[in-house]
Amino acid sequence: MRGGGPGRSLRFRLFLLAASGLLPLAIVAGVVLAYLTSERQRDARDTALAVSRALGTAVDAELRATVGVLQSLALTDELEPGRLREFHALARRIADGQGWRTIILADGSGRIVLNSAAQPGAANPAPVDAASMRLAIQTRQPVVGGVARGPGGTQAFAVRVPVERGGQLQYVLSAVIPAEHILAVLLRQQVPATSVVSVFDRDLRRVARSKAFPGDRPSPSLQALLAQGRMEDTALTTTLEGTRSHTGYARLPRWGWVVATGISADDADSGLYGVLGAVGAGLLASLGLAAFLAWYFARDVTEPIDALKAAAGALGRGEPVRLPHLDVAELDDVGAALARASADRERAAQERRAAEAERETLLARATEALQRAEEAGRSKDEFLAMLGHELRNPLAPMATALHLMARKGDPATSREREVMERQVAHMKRLVDDLLDVSRITGKRLEMRIQPLHLADLVRHAAQAAQPGLGLRRLELQLADDADTLWVLADEVRLAQVLHNLLGNAIKFTGPQGTVTLALARSGDAAEVSVGDDGVGMPPEVLEHVFDLFYQAPQGSDRSRGGLGLGLAIVRSLIEMHGGHVDASSPGEGGGSTFTVRLPLVAPPPEAAAATTPRVTEGAQGRILLVDDNQDAADTASALLELSGYQVQVAYDPGVALTQLDGFTPDVAVLDIGLPGMSGYELAARVRVHPNGRNCYLVALTGYGTAADITRARAAGFRQHLVKPAAPDALLEAIRQGLRDNTDRSAP
Repeated sequence: MRGGGPGRSLRFRLFLLAASGLLPLAIVAGVVLAYLTSERQRDARDTALAVSRALGTAVDAELRATVGVLQSLALTDELEPGRLREFHALARRIADGQGWRTIILADGSGRIVLNSAAQPGAANPAPVDAASMRLAIQTRQPVVGGVARGPGGTQAFAVRVPVERGGQLQYVLSAVIPAEHILAVLLRQQVPATSVVSVFDRDLRRVARSKAFPGDRPSPSLQALLAQGRMEDTALTTTLEGTRSHTGYARLPRWGWVVATGISADDADSGLYGVLGAVGAGLLASLGLAAFLAWYFARDVTEPIDALKAAAGALGRGEPVRLPHLDVAELDDVGAALARASADRERAAQERRAAEAERETLLARATEALQRAEEAGRSKDEFLAMLGHELRNPLAPMATALHLMARKGDPATSREREVMERQVAHMKRLVDDLLDVSRITGKRLEMRIQPLHLADLVRHAAQAAQPGLGLRRLELQLADDADTLWVLADEVRLAQVLHNLLGNAIKFTGPQGTVTLALARSGDAAEVSVGDDGVGMPPEVLEHVFDLFYQAPQGSDRSRGGLGLGLAIVRSLIEMHGGHVDASSPGEGGGSTFTVRLPLVAPPPEAAAATTPRVTEGAQGRILLVDDNQDAADTASALLELSGYQVQVAYDPGVALTQLDGFTPDVAVLDIGLPGMSGYELAARVRVHPNGRNCYLVALTGYGTAADITRARAAGFRQHLVKPAAPDALLEAIRQGLRDNTDRSAP
């Protein structure tokens, strides 16, 4: 898709069409200019190389001339032994005549014997350029040394000639020559002012330069070129002044010196500017002609196009499109298309308005339905919470009364009591399942995950299932390594899973059937399976067995009952543990197997079992029990009194506060849903009463959601029991409260 910037005009496009004919000419001109530029640059570099060669020849001639003078001096009679004073005078005259700094005579070991610039017999220092001295002694050939800085900061170099007598090296005769001599050689060649000529010794230290500049090294680009070690070469370099130059250099083979010449690139290219100007002027003239032709021929097209623009604007504003005859066939076709588009736009606008009205209606309905669904969800949660509270309230006294009857040991009613205990437990389980489903679907179920020894949990589940087996057999199968299996789990919820699976297996197994509970390792998972040899499941039942509220087809008597919640809760709880549960059955009459897989974890470090002294029943303890359900309060009171505790019962929170004036309880068991004052408020008032300041608070209520437990903790309750609480659970809560008080009062 193109950008939203302004489009190109017709005149511009016609101009481009005419100008495109100039493109081949421009390409040819560009190629020619590029060729000329390349040739000009090549010529400049060849010129630089030629100049470097010529100057190199001049420098080489100067050095050879110096060698020749020294060789002639070596043949004089004054150099014979015993005439060194005469030689000193001769050397001084020659040095002064040549403009040299001095002439030095060294023996065959390189020790200076005579220096023409010093008085005869004066002490002579070691040679400045020791490397060239050693080279002359080793090769016995003339050597040109490197440039060095002498006294006063002036630069000079040494030309050394070995002197042999009778085939033996007797002397090394050296001329110390100022670097200005080489500079004079360069200047005599009349180097152009825009070019730069430099002479470097074999170590690339600068001997002379046609343009003065601080430093004694070549520019980095020239130094990189010279470092390649070729005898001669050319390249584009940058001078120390920062000028781009076409550079050529030549190396003097005998001495290792380098002469480099740089010709300014701007000077080399100056001749091309006139050619470029002429070509550019021609192209501009051609473009001007193309622009005139584009303007001239565009007049016959722009007016019809303006009419089309007006029609398009009308189309955009939703107005009818009317166009005259445009006298251009293609533009007339465009006008007809605009008219059709106007008609189509009107129809589309009508359809869009109708669709928008329908969409608004649907949106309003969907919003209303969503609000109703949210209100229904809140109502459902509130209803289930209240239902659980109202159902647990009557179950609590029934369960406690049955426990008291069992404690009293009346054999005449044992069978009826067992029936009632089973039905109360079944009713409690149905209430728990309903509330668990609500918490799971609303994602409010809290898990207390910690390392769990799975074998112990399986053994306890098998033991807990014994009372419901009747004549059925329960086979517990633990693998050899079962005691090494640990998982991360909520012990209470995982026990609920096994309880539901075992209860389901017992329900659908005949009176003398067999139920199997097994634990084994399967790869990196623990596998718990519950199997039976009962009625089994056909494929259509097996497919939906874990669905919420699903029940297999039953007879009209619904002998097996249930709400279809147990297995749905099993699947949800196992998935919340990161595990998986499967069901399998060969078909009707073949029994069923439910397999739970949970990921294994490493066993936790062994911890010493902490022993806590238990408070024995019958020990002294004062209990305040407050519940507006008199049956629940009376049965709980009877249980506690039978266990040896002193109990004060109140059915009203106000009465409970009055009783505190003459009673100091160790533990207070409070209902939450009390008339006139909630259990939370009563707990706060008990804690500020002088006789209730150290009281251990236990909530006993039909409200059992996670939010209820959190609120109870915040109100000061140390434990939270959900009705109907098992008698053992209530007694254990009392014992824990008494232990806590004992620990706090210990010195």
